[in-house]
Amino acid sequence: MLDRIIIDNFATIEHAEVDFNSSLNVITGESGAGKSVLIEAINMALGGRADISMVRSGKEKALIQILAHDNNDDEIIISRELFSSGKSLSKLNGQLITLSELRNYCYSLVDVHGQYDNQKLLNPETHISMLDSYISDNINDELDSLENLYLEYQGAKKKYDTLISEEKESIMRQDYFQFEFDYINNLNLKVGEEEALRESVELMKNSEKIFSSISETYSYLNGSDSSAVYLIGKSLNLMKDVSSYTDTLLEISNTLENSYYELEDASSSLLSLRDSMYFSENELNDAQERLSEIEDAMRKYKMSVQDILKYKDELKDKLTKLTDFEYLKSRYKKDMEDKFSLLSSKAELVSEIRAKYGEKLKEEISLELKDLNFTNSDFEVKISRKNTIDKLGFDDVEFLISTNPGEPLMPLAKIASGGEISRIMLSFKYVIGDKYNVPTMIFDEIDSGISGKSALVVGKKLREIAKFHQVICITHLPQIAIYGKFAYRISKDVLNGRTFTSIKELNDDEKVKNIAMMISGSDDSKAGLKMAKELISSIS
Repeated sequence: MLDRIIIDNFATIEHAEVDFNSSLNVITGESGAGKSVLIEAINMALGGRADISMVRSGKEKALIQILAHDNNDDEIIISRELFSSGKSLSKLNGQLITLSELRNYCYSLVDVHGQYDNQKLLNPETHISMLDSYISDNINDELDSLENLYLEYQGAKKKYDTLISEEKESIMRQDYFQFEFDYINNLNLKVGEEEALRESVELMKNSEKIFSSISETYSYLNGSDSSAVYLIGKSLNLMKDVSSYTDTLLEISNTLENSYYELEDASSSLLSLRDSMYFSENELNDAQERLSEIEDAMRKYKMSVQDILKYKDELKDKLTKLTDFEYLKSRYKKDMEDKFSLLSSKAELVSEIRAKYGEKLKEEISLELKDLNFTNSDFEVKISRKNTIDKLGFDDVEFLISTNPGEPLMPLAKIASGGEISRIMLSFKYVIGDKYNVPTMIFDEIDSGISGKSALVVGKKLREIAKFHQVICITHLPQIAIYGKFAYRISKDVLNGRTFTSIKELNDDEKVKNIAMMISGSDDSKAGLKMAKELISSIS
């Protein structure tokens, strides 16, 4: 429940603190005093849309804080800051929280009824969600399963539809796919072949120059008694004879030995390379032609050899799939039909649950409507079947009503007046509110379009709801205000050219005077005070 709300610099409210109580809290005030401002502040604190025009003129930010207790009776603090720059910050127990997270959290904490809810009641598209809210404990698991089956069916259907689309396209492009595949396949490409060919062609094209350089280098290294290997070998033998005399001579001997063997290896490699460097003109032509084939393919596809081979595999898959389309179609279609069968079965089950509890909702709403002065009304939960199926099943739900004897059942929008809609919505709040156990219910404009006896009936019903929920109700009718266990008055004053809205909790005497003012326009009218006392005593 909501324990306290603190509002700073929000519209006409410079600063206000209100402590709410359990049971029925009734807030009254003259038109324009700021009752709607209070509801907007609460709505914004609970994650509603932020309107920077609500920041008090001349102030940097508005701040709304709520102290509450959740369903586990744990104390929580919600705060919402709205800056004149348009920035908004939300916190839960001092920790920053996103707006969507705040909304989801507060959804199970507070239910705010406003004029929009009446519009929801007039819109048949919302009736299915209202019915499902009523039977949530009995249907939520099945609805979750239904949604999962619907998504699985949609996935299977998309897979089948895509295959059919691919089949039409592939049949038209089959010759092209086959030509491309054959062309690449006949190239017999290998990863790394292009680089090896480039090196080989470069070697063959410069073979004469390379051969001459290799031969001359080999002769310098190991071709005569004056060659490098010969002379270093001779030097090595001389150093070995004296290497035992000093460490320096030993080190020089080792260096010469390493150099000798390295040069021997190098000269041996040069000799092998020289002996293999005999290329025919045909070999060079063949290598150049092969390299040209590969480069042509790379230019054509604007791909590397590796990517061309990957493209070849894709073409093969498409050609294979084309030949296997009948098999795949049969398999995909069966999978789609199997999932649709499961979906339909689950939708049937959900529909049966709705039909069963739709009758119970009809009975409970009918009883509540009689309590709310619809003495001869007739109410119906009409469930029909759509031609299509979606994540909610194939049910269409619409609430029908007849408010006069002998009149046929009709959609709410065609029958009910504004006052009647308010009372009908109150009956839903009473019946459905108990199902999802929201601790706090706030009613704004629930008295729209009603007066007299109907207002007394609404006040009585609000008091009944307040036995199980904290109720905060804003009203302009004394017939409803008298039912408030706790009374508050919103007033507006002008000081130094600025408007200030204040909220005050009333004691018993102040409550009587406030109701007298609502009746007669004066809080000291004897007739008004007498009538206020009579009204209050009549419901005690």
